[in-house]
Amino acid sequence: MHRAVPGFLRRALATRNRTHVLRFTSLACCLNTLDHQEPTHSTISSDYRSQCLLPLITLVVRTSNWEIARNISFRECERLYGLPQSIGLFALLIQSFLPRRIIEVRSLIQSIVDYCGNAGPELFELAPMLVNNLGGSITLLQVYAAFMRVFIELSMFEDALVTYIEAKKIGVELQLCNFLLKSLVKGNQVMYARSLFDDMKSTGPSPNVYSYSILMSMYTHGDKLCLEEAFDLLCEMKIIGMEPTVATYGTYLYGLCRARQVKSAWDFLQVLRQRGYPCNSYCFNAVIHGFCNKNQVHEAMKVFDEMKKCGFVPDVHSYSILVDGLCKQGDLMSGCVLLAEMARTGVSPTPTCYSSLLHGFCKAGKVEEALELFECLKSQGFKHDQINYSIVLHGCCRNLDLMVAYGIWIDMVNHNFVPDVYNYTSLIYAFCRHRYLTEALELFELMLDNRINPNIVTCTILVDSFMKEGLISEAFLFLDEVRRFDIVPNLYTYKVIINGLFKGNESDDVWGFFGNMIKRGYIPDVVLYSIIIDGFVKALNLQEAFRLYHKMLDEGTMPNIFTYTSLINGLCHDDRLPEMIPLLKNMVLEGLTPDRILYTSLIACYCKCSNMKKAMEIFRDMENGGILPDSFVYTCLIGGYTKVRAMDVAGLLMREMETKGLAPTIVTYTNLIIGYLKIEDEKSAYRTYHNMIQKGITPDAKLSCILGLDNDVDDSVKFQKEKDVP
Repeated sequence: MHRAVPGFLRRALATRNRTHVLRFTSLACCLNTLDHQEPTHSTISSDYRSQCLLPLITLVVRTSNWEIARNISFRECERLYGLPQSIGLFALLIQSFLPRRIIEVRSLIQSIVDYCGNAGPELFELAPMLVNNLGGSITLLQVYAAFMRVFIELSMFEDALVTYIEAKKIGVELQLCNFLLKSLVKGNQVMYARSLFDDMKSTGPSPNVYSYSILMSMYTHGDKLCLEEAFDLLCEMKIIGMEPTVATYGTYLYGLCRARQVKSAWDFLQVLRQRGYPCNSYCFNAVIHGFCNKNQVHEAMKVFDEMKKCGFVPDVHSYSILVDGLCKQGDLMSGCVLLAEMARTGVSPTPTCYSSLLHGFCKAGKVEEALELFECLKSQGFKHDQINYSIVLHGCCRNLDLMVAYGIWIDMVNHNFVPDVYNYTSLIYAFCRHRYLTEALELFELMLDNRINPNIVTCTILVDSFMKEGLISEAFLFLDEVRRFDIVPNLYTYKVIINGLFKGNESDDVWGFFGNMIKRGYIPDVVLYSIIIDGFVKALNLQEAFRLYHKMLDEGTMPNIFTYTSLINGLCHDDRLPEMIPLLKNMVLEGLTPDRILYTSLIACYCKCSNMKKAMEIFRDMENGGILPDSFVYTCLIGGYTKVRAMDVAGLLMREMETKGLAPTIVTYTNLIIGYLKIEDEKSAYRTYHNMIQKGITPDAKLSCILGLDNDVDDSVKFQKEKDVP
């Protein structure tokens, strides 16, 4: 029914001759003869509806029974009795529900609108007929208002406006104009709302402060922010002598914050306060929320403190916004302090406050604290909602014992909450994390039995579990099964599958699967490329790894540290050190800084090749870059220097390592002992061995073999005595 009508607010509808209408009283007399007539089998003849409709209307008029009235169609009535009489009959129906049952009246009027189909001449001819038959019980303007409401509910905004034009001929009230304006704004009908507002200013009724606030809401809350127009609206109000209300100012501040102009919003609010213009907690809350959304919680706290200094009492929303912002930044202690302040000031925390805190604890890995808070609140009589249960369940499933997570699940069900797909997925993950794949699949079946469709996350978790159990064929069968739920693998699912293929020594299938993924329209990202490259490296297939590396570059995807680390490890394993130099240069040119893993790989590689000068250069670069070497790095260096028999340096590194509080491993001691034995310094070798035993480290098979021991503690003690090691 939507028609393109240029300049619809200026269009005048043609004057129409009104047809003669029947009076309400005459129709009442007509129905009076049927007042005691009830439908019987004898009245049911060739046209059941024709015989029964009038008695049904009579019954409704007498009893105001809506269950009967709701099934009476104006279209059917008109087909049986003609238009004039049908209007009279519907007037009787409407009269029986006036003045209190407005919803029923609107539904009956909607049946008339449905018959006409749109806001055309026919509907506007029926309106005065209906009013005439109602005998003053309802005005023509009220009928037009009902028409507009029906059109708005059906999203027929243009027809609502055409009805507004017709209503203006008899004079519309400002309240009706504001209702229409608000409905257009709510329906995101920006052009129509602006035109209506302009029409109100030019031909009346003149907009009031509420009208301006509605339009302000459109400029600041809509899909497209129009902050210049919003500011012009404030200026226009000042020019015509209309003072904006606190709601108008608050709405404008909200718009500034939505546009991430939070600093401007805070400056504007301070000007309002200094000049004595109206503002309240809503205005401050808008700015607090804006700063929190920009992760500037410290600035939000300043606004909060200033709010209290100015005498504005923070409400539950002020606290909720800040608690959520603090918890998202990991400042759980400050969040708890604010909750305590709420209790002192008599502001009752909402479930949202506790949800923020519970989520913050779980996100920080402090699930036990979250569970303790959850149980403490419950013991105090606080009624948790399903969101709180879901947060704690998810945290327990990811971090705690399976029985704890299952206990939360049972508790949630016992409180009459129906688990959703998010809850099922959390518990399925917990089963898979503890390698209970069978139980996870049983829960998956229970979810389907309860008519809850899985999502791609649920299915990816199960596919990953299949892969980890080495059930590759079963994983693909499972994926085929879930296609009936319109679930197709996403990029993360492909990563899981490809990773599983490598771990299952099925690297030959990776290229085919990779090609299938691209055919489905998925564009590989750097993470997926790196997973496949690392898989080929670990499968000792460097040729395929570099083939994919060059394809990655050709596609415009830049490698990350993980990519380079995998390739460098592969080159080290194959003793192809010269080929590492171009990779390292590319990495530096791309602005990537080596991390601990890459430094360690390079040091281990050079130590393996006995290039200790280069190894030490990288070691010093690592320290200068602020990355502290661990025991493994020192063990690599000590092993490298023992190979070249530079035992003085190896011993120095051992002492440096212990000074830094790093504990040598059995490998560290073995490297040193072998080095000392190579240079025939048995005394130093056995002294090192003695130190190792004192640290509680038992010789492994390799060291025992070298020293001629049976890897027995008694033999070790005997060996020390024989060598007379102090």
